[in-house]
Parts: sequence; structure tokens; C-alpha cells
Amino acid sequence: MTAAAVLAGSGTAIADPSSALGSTGAGSADGGGSPAASVLTPQGDPRQVPAEFFGLNGARIISPENAAQWHDPVFRQALSGIEAGLLRVQGGTTSQWIDWRTGLFDEREGSLFVGQNEGGQPLLLADWAQLARETGATPIFDLNVLTSTLGEQIEMLRAAKQLGMEVRYVELGNELWDPAKFYQQVYPTGADYAKAMNGWIVALRAEFPGIEIGVFGADESSMVTTILGERLQGWNAGLYANIVGADAVAIHPYWVPDPVQADIGATVAGGTFAWNAFSEKVLDKVPAAMSVWLSEYNQISLPLGEIPGFPPHLIPGVPQTWAVGLGVASFALASLTEPRVAMSVIHAAIDGQPSERSRAANGNEEIHAVLADGSGGSTEFGRTAINEVLTPIYARARGGATVQELRAESAPTVTATMLSPLGVSQVPAVVGAAFLGQDPGAFLVNLSDRPVRVTLPAALSGALTADTLSAPPLSNPAFTPADTVSSSRTEVAGEAVLPPYSLTELSAP
Repeated sequence: MTAAAVLAGSGTAIADPSSALGSTGAGSADGGGSPAASVLTPQGDPRQVPAEFFGLNGARIISPENAAQWHDPVFRQALSGIEAGLLRVQGGTTSQWIDWRTGLFDEREGSLFVGQNEGGQPLLLADWAQLARETGATPIFDLNVLTSTLGEQIEMLRAAKQLGMEVRYVELGNELWDPAKFYQQVYPTGADYAKAMNGWIVALRAEFPGIEIGVFGADESSMVTTILGERLQGWNAGLYANIVGADAVAIHPYWVPDPVQADIGATVAGGTFAWNAFSEKVLDKVPAAMSVWLSEYNQISLPLGEIPGFPPHLIPGVPQTWAVGLGVASFALASLTEPRVAMSVIHAAIDGQPSERSRAANGNEEIHAVLADGSGGSTEFGRTAINEVLTPIYARARGGATVQELRAESAPTVTATMLSPLGVSQVPAVVGAAFLGQDPGAFLVNLSDRPVRVTLPAALSGALTADTLSAPPLSNPAFTPADTVSSSRTEVAGEAVLPPYSLTELSAP
């Protein structure tokens, strides 16, 4: 993800990180007062979730320090604990500049990875096969359509299959609308990209019958689309008008709370705000014959780390807060209940070690990960806030399920002030998704600073166990040793009280 630099160059002032994290626009976190009341109503039709819906992006692998961590059995064990059904190989931008035979980055003129091979331990295809085997995740192969050839990428897939990797999901490139000169030379427009990929699609289907192929689109709800101009603004229209035979379009929704006005409310509600904008401006334009792959998504806190020339050592760490985790959980649950979305993959697996050798490795703390990497005072392989909220959701959905959105009628609202998607909006404080069938249950997120008493729908009216995770909104699990996530269990029937800033899982006792 390199769009952060564009955002930083848009003329919007960047505030000190402490001002964004220290404001309490959603109110205090003491949870005092009597609960608000809300009724949960099923919304839309139930949908059957694919057996492997949630996943992890295979990043960050850029710096020598991070590349070495992917070889660590302790890391692989921690990765397995997240219960991801999908693993994106070989990351995102990295996949377009890597030689799959050697694991080394292409250092030609225009590469984002000049100097990054020195001192690094490359990740070979055999290493990815081991990761897939130990985590039980199905690979999403992000093919190199920028600096490699169709023949070479087919050879990679053949080699992966020989190593025991299932060749089911293939993504044709990563963020090919990137404004860098080399990208523009190879794919001047979305139409040019589509026409080039049509040949790849035919060849891949002939070699691997039953394969599912995704082509790369743009997030038209993002401020980046406006800032980058005509090429990006017309990318999707050109793609959709010319692509033939693709199963899906892969899109990367990222959201950015306004760094000047943002407070706890904007952070915790940002995921819902972003989903609403994405649904309105992007999903409705996707051709009916194509599903949507969210092969990356996340919140960006402060995009200083990707401004060209910005000294990495001057970037104050922006540790991941519990408020960030709840915002991500809200987006994940929204994607789960949307029938057009076929996969939802969080970026990234591990946080990034800053590096002065490459702009593309200036640190990844602003794009939060599920495991901390030990830099910035964090605990190596520590469980972040996103890890805490996504692990139970991933585990519940693993293997497939029938789900339905739950709308919170008359719930309190939280105000989100956003830089991208740009705007100010009030969103419901309660986000929910029901699991239907023989093992009924639900996940409910309370984004507000007060408890909310919810009346459950008829499908969840029986006796249920409520497992709740909660923490102060500015706590930093994995970054601050004293900050932990509290868990509690209660029995409920017909209604449940959701504590402030919490994720609650309802399940059969």
C-alpha cells in the first residue's frame, strides 16, 4: 500500500500523533451511567459464507529483520493461532517486484526495493508452502504481472502445486493503478490492463481448470482516487468494459481518520464509515458476474512513514489502539454479511521494521498488523488489538456459515471525522452479525463510551453464552506491556448488555 504518500501530499495538515490519539471525542471510557437501549433487527437476506473467507496478507517481508521473522517457528505458531483461512502470497506490492525462484527483489530503475536484498534471508516458494501447511490456510497467489511474464508465473504455480500448495485463487497483480512511472508505462489505463489480462485468464484456465481469478480494481470511495486524477478515476470503467472471464475484482479499501480533527470516535467508528462509503460508491458498480475480493483492507492512522524523504527515525510510533481494533472488527463483520464479497483479507500479518534503505520499508506501524514485530517497543509476535478482535471472528467463520446483518434500531451514534473517505458522519454505535442454523450466535460490537442494552432477534431469543472482550479505547495491546484486553462470560436470554468499547460473541451454551 503506497497511497499514504499521496494523502500526505494533498495539502491536509498533519497533526502531532498524540493529539489524534489523546482526544476523547466519543466521551470518557469509564462506562458510567445507565445503559442505552437498542433493538437488533435482521437486515437483508442471509448469505452463505465461503469456507475460507477471512485471511491474512503475507506482509511485511521487506526489511531483513522482518524477512527473518517469517522463518521463525514461533512466528508461524503465532500466525496459526489467528485461524485465518487464506494467506496472500507473496504480499502485495512486494509480489510485483520479486523473483519467485530466488525470493530476491528486482532492483531495476524505478523499483521500490533498491538495496533491500542486502543482508536479507529470502522467502522461497518452499517457505510459503510450509507457512500454508502449518497455518492450514489456502494461498491466494498474487501473480507478478508487472516485472515477470505469463510463462514464468505459470511455472511458479506449477512449482507451488508440486510443493503441496492448492492452486485455487489467483490475483492478477497488485494496485496496478499506482502512479509510479513504471506502472504507468506498463498499464497506461484500466482498459490496457484488462486487455493484457484477458490472455492471462485464458492461459491460466487452460493450465489449472477450476481456478478462480481476480483482476485488480480501484477503491473509488477513497480520497486517493480524487487526488491521483484521470488515470485512477477511469480505471474501473476501463477494466469492467474490457475484461473477459474474470471471476472477481480485487479492491483494497483503506480508511484514514482526519489527523487534525480525529478523536476516539473517528477511530472507533472509522471502519463503519468506510464500509458505508465503499458499499455506496464501489460495490454497486461491480458487474453482476464478478464477486469482490478484499485482498487488503485496514485503517491507516498517520501516513508519515511513506512520505518520500521523511526520516524514519523522526516518525513517532503510532501504536495500534483498542479503538482501531474495534473499527477493524466492524468492517470485517460488514464484509462478512455482504453477499458480493467473497473474501476479506486484513493487511498485514506482522508490523514493519523501519528501514532507512527503502521508502517502501519505512515502517508499517501506521497500517496496523495482527502481530507486532518487536520494533517501536512492541512485544515480538505480540497479539495486537486487531488480533484480539479478529481471532474469534475468524474462528467462528472458519469452515463456512450462514450469516445475516443485524441492524441496531435506536442505538446511540458515534461521530466519525474522516480524511479518507472524506466526510463527517454519525454511525450507529452497535454493529452486529448473526450466525444462523443449528449453532446460532452473533458478534456484537459496541463502539460507544456507554453500555448498550440490546434486544435480540427471534433467532437468538434462547439461552446463550456471551463472551465479551473490552479495554480502554486508547490501550495498546502488544505495544504497552501493562495494556491487556479483559474478557468476561455471562449467560443471556432475549437481551444482552454490551459494555463500552467491546466485542461480544454470543453462542449456544
